[in-house]
Amino acid sequence: MRRSLRPRTTGAGMTRRDVLRLGATAVAGAAAGPFVVTPAKAQAFNWQRFKGKELFLLLYKHPVVDEILRELPEFEALTGIKVQYEVLPEIQQRQKTVVELTAGSGGMDGFVASLHVEKRRFWRAGWYEPLNKYLEDKSLTAPDYDWNDFTPSSKAAVTQPDKSVSAVPIFVDPDIYFYRKDIFQAKGLKPPKTLEDLEAIAQKLHQPPATYGFVARGLKNANASPWAYVLFAFGGDYLTPDRKSAMDNPAWVKGLEWYSGMLKRYAPPGVVNFNWYECSSAFMQGQVATYFDGVNFAAQFEDKEKSKIAGKVGYAILPAGPGGLHTCMFTVGLAISAQSRNKEATWYFIQWATNKQNSVRQLVNGVGGGRNSMWTHPDVKAKGRMPAEWYATFHEGLKLGKNGLPEIMDVTQYRDIYGLAIQKAIEGGKPAELVAQAHKDFQEMLNSTEK
Repeated sequence: MRRSLRPRTTGAGMTRRDVLRLGATAVAGAAAGPFVVTPAKAQAFNWQRFKGKELFLLLYKHPVVDEILRELPEFEALTGIKVQYEVLPEIQQRQKTVVELTAGSGGMDGFVASLHVEKRRFWRAGWYEPLNKYLEDKSLTAPDYDWNDFTPSSKAAVTQPDKSVSAVPIFVDPDIYFYRKDIFQAKGLKPPKTLEDLEAIAQKLHQPPATYGFVARGLKNANASPWAYVLFAFGGDYLTPDRKSAMDNPAWVKGLEWYSGMLKRYAPPGVVNFNWYECSSAFMQGQVATYFDGVNFAAQFEDKEKSKIAGKVGYAILPAGPGGLHTCMFTVGLAISAQSRNKEATWYFIQWATNKQNSVRQLVNGVGGGRNSMWTHPDVKAKGRMPAEWYATFHEGLKLGKNGLPEIMDVTQYRDIYGLAIQKAIEGGKPAELVAQAHKDFQEMLNSTEK
């Protein structure tokens, strides 16, 4: 069946990014990625090499996807390649991608990949086409593409243990601190530097039911994403060097005591059922003074037609804990299906979508990938649609970012296991007992899935 060249958005479900019209990018951070390409000398590049090819891409609703598709006529005119695509809500797209790849039909050429969820699983299944050979081939990669311009942290997020590159980053989302700068100014407050500061501020601003001091996700599974920052701040990590559960580290109990305590004392009633949507809505409607989550949520806060706090939001790096200064981040990329019959033409699309020009366009509008150079481009400062403080905080957050979820086969099962522990702690359970049970369950899961 012929697929339309226009987007087909299907499904009624909402994901965390359905409400966002802008979003985030990525820059800087962790150790240098293992794969480096030496820049080519200036030379003619044949963008028309695959003229007449037709691609099919499976995408999901996301602000950066909107930006890429807006410029798609430019790609089709440049290359002569026609692009068909389908846009689904995030969860449905992930499910359909698995169905397509399991079937092995080869009908899907490229897809949006949630590396923070799928990275190890898809790699082990052989579903990612490794991009190393395309990046190294001067006849397939334009001389000004510059893979070395991507930040070490964003390259690390898409690189596998065997050094293969599975995708190109189009969106990296670090968690940051949101606060009501109008209230802070009135009270003579400054953004927190430590977890103790964060709690003291929440306590001072907690005046229910008019204003609650703090909010973050409480709902099982969803809460495992912001929890990552708390874990890192207390000095913990997911796995030991031999890839066993690291939940027997005291940081897990201390972090859970802090996180559940903050939500019990300073969050709105019913926070145990709050996903990102409920948290963002409460903050956007002026019910909450402070909040932390993905940098991309800022777009809706600044929407004067929907937000009661537009122009009143401050942005800051998340404060340091006993384990130092960290944040967590989550990476989305564009990947080629290993089953595609049009791999080289699909690579043309990916390199165009993630080139320097498009990266600048995307960052101006508050979304984008993982390049270094875009942050100093004059258009970002002159034309950026988001507040300058947001850009500065976003950039700094990416320098501190660590992958927010463990690189394991079954990330969803981990989120269910520990997300349940967080939820029960908010409801009054004992953190030490909950962590002990989660540690046992997590290790059993690793035993069965990581062999």
